[in-house]
Formats: sequence, structure tokens, C-alpha cells
Amino acid sequence: MNLVARLISGFLSPLIVSIPISFFLVFKISGSYQYAAIWALLSSFFAGLVALFVFYGVKRRVFSDYDVSKRQERTALFAFTGLVSILYFIVAFLLNGPRILLIGLGVLLFGIFLAQIINKKIKASIHLAVFSSFIMIVGILYGGIFWMLLILIPVVAWSRIVLKKHVLLETIVGTILGTLLVIGSYFIIKYIYPL
Repeated sequence: MNLVARLISGFLSPLIVSIPISFFLVFKISGSYQYAAIWALLSSFFAGLVALFVFYGVKRRVFSDYDVSKRQERTALFAFTGLVSILYFIVAFLLNGPRILLIGLGVLLFGIFLAQIINKKIKASIHLAVFSSFIMIVGILYGGIFWMLLILIPVVAWSRIVLKKHVLLETIVGTILGTLLVIGSYFIIKYIYPL
């Protein structure tokens, strides 16, 4: 059971899931696989910076594990991820990147800010926040059968609970955070600040 949970949790980790988010956003707007792949590659670079930070933090014993499981350790991770996101935003802006990606990075920064506030009270699952965001984005952009991916959210929650990284409430809070960020962003883009 632990092996299956580890595989699910690892394969659907925030750093891995964040890469296709940029691909799907850019592809939906541009219709170009190549253009979307270029931005996904750039997203991989910036996600890799966060991964290196976590790796370094574990080696230096700043973080207890690669999941940054202790609530008090997450402030440094949120701060670094925020800085990397700002840097990515600047690079994308200077390269005249897709507006949808700039909006997505703005939403990511807002999500990091909210996660830090929530983290003062409860250790919300970032796995679930990012994964539920991904599922909601794909569902909204592509509809139809993609909404069936929602059934994977409880699977990811199960993996985090089995691995004792979170309790049920923490997975629910993470799921709500990711879902509300996307729904809120969707309504802002659709009705207030259309693309």
C-alpha cells in the first residue's frame, strides 16, 4: 500500500503537475503545440529551481524531508517559491509571453500568499491544492471527459494520508484552496478581465 501511495504522491507532486498546467493554458490560447511546449520547458526550469532549493534544504537539514512536511518549515519554501514565481513572471513579461501564463503566475503568487496565511493555522496539502487546480483548469479549458479526472483528487488525498504527510482535514483544505483559486480566476477572466 505504501509503495502505491508513494508512486501516486511522487508522480502527482506539485513540481511535476505544475509543468503541464502551463502547457495546457498556453496551448488552449495559442493552438500551437510547439509554442506551448516552449513555455512548458521554461516552466520546468523554474520548477527545477524550487526542486533544487528543497533538495538543498533537506541536505542542509533545513527541511525534514522532500515534502517539507513540518508546518514551520514551509515559510522558507513559500518565500522561495514566491521569489521564483516573480522571476518567472518578469522573464515571461520581458519575452512577451502569453497573457494567460502571466495571469496564471499571478494566481500562483496569490495562492502562495494564501497558503502561507493558512499555514499559520493548519498545514494544508499543497499536493492537493496544485493537483485540484490542475484538474479544474483542464476541466474548464477542455470540458467533457476531462471532468472525470476529478475522481483522482480523492486518490491523491488517500496517498497523502496513507504516507502520514497529512490528515483528512489538511487534504480537504488544500483541495478547497486550489479549487477556489481556479474558480475565482475563471470568473475574473471571463467577466471582469477577459483575455
